[in-house]
Amino acid sequence: MKHFIGVLVLLAVVSLAGCMPGKLFVEHDYSYEGHFKNYESFNFLECEYIDSTLLCSDIQEAIRHQMEARGYKVANRAPNLLISYNIFRNDLRFRGYQQPVIKDWVVSEDGDATYKRIDYNLDEGTLMISLIDAETYQVIWKGYASRVTRNPNFKNNYFKGIVRSIFDQYPLMASARK
Repeated sequence: MKHFIGVLVLLAVVSLAGCMPGKLFVEHDYSYEGHFKNYESFNFLECEYIDSTLLCSDIQEAIRHQMEARGYKVANRAPNLLISYNIFRNDLRFRGYQQPVIKDWVVSEDGDATYKRIDYNLDEGTLMISLIDAETYQVIWKGYASRVTRNPNFKNNYFKGIVRSIFDQYPLMASARK
């Protein structure tokens, strides 16, 4: 009987675990073409395919907060960086790259650094944030988190923590040119 009860408890735990949202998966990659030491300002591109204006403003405000905490300034004219963000509702096959730690690479700017391709199968609800060099229109950094829409109870500032988790992957500060 004890064995039977143990099996029932184990099945209940496994069943409940299947209903819980999975852990957030967060990753990033960057371009060796980025001039990270020169960026000091940013602005946003239009919000892409997100159902709600409120959702756009929540995400944009969270990104703004993270950029300003790193010393970047919002610029309406000639920003150094353009920021794009999107939520992919369905599962997503995505190509990322294993690279040196970005902070280390920015110091050395090792011209011999290579990209090691990694293919990801990202779960539904992936938030992707792209930093784009405003002069070349090249994506220089991409941060992403999947499983962000698994929480059915979106509340105010829900994306604040998710955006922070993504920006934890971007430890760089704005340049301090005067």
